[in-house]
Amino acid sequence: MSWMTAIFYFFIFRILLQYPYLLAALVLAYVLRDRIPSPSEYFRRRKAFARLNRDVELNPYNSEARRDLGMIYLAKGMPKEALEHFREALKKEADSAEINHFVGLSLLRTGKPDEAVVYLEKSIQIDPKLKYGESYLYLGEARFATGKTEAALENLKTFLARYNSSIEGLYYYATALNTLGRKEEARKAAEDGIRYHKANPSFRRKRDWRWNVKLKRMKRTL
Repeated sequence: MSWMTAIFYFFIFRILLQYPYLLAALVLAYVLRDRIPSPSEYFRRRKAFARLNRDVELNPYNSEARRDLGMIYLAKGMPKEALEHFREALKKEADSAEINHFVGLSLLRTGKPDEAVVYLEKSIQIDPKLKYGESYLYLGEARFATGKTEAALENLKTFLARYNSSIEGLYYYATALNTLGRKEEARKAAEDGIRYHKANPSFRRKRDWRWNVKLKRMKRTL
């Protein structure tokens, strides 16, 4: 470090000491860096959202725009609105594995796991490798929600065989094992998920931090 750089940091530090709230905000931002959404991603999504809405207004039968708009709604935590667009896209592309997948996921997120199973199974029938087999993950979640824990466990095993470092997948897998009384296996799955999360690049840690927190909570109870 050069002397000029050292002087620069010294003055920055002195300024921060004069404004403790600013210092606290910077420390908090650093601690929560994996949980704070990227501003550039926010503005990119906002711009895409406006463009896709215009596309749908101009052509309500544009299934690609409907699909992309639905994906943005899902990312924003608005599955009911997402479902409307995915259902419209499905009218034109009934044999699309991707759109069936997203219809199923939206139904699952709106609290309709029984209906979700139908579309997720169809997605798997069309393309079991879609999104690293992600339909198996949500099919497992849907079946777990309907009390079919053994079937859910098999779906989750299939998914993890394709994507063994999925933090979300390991959380649901550990949850299913714990429900079946297989606590040692559940603990190992939770430990694996926590370890994978720690080793993951920052963009994946930012995406998966909620599942990591859930795994840590679960581990404490096992």
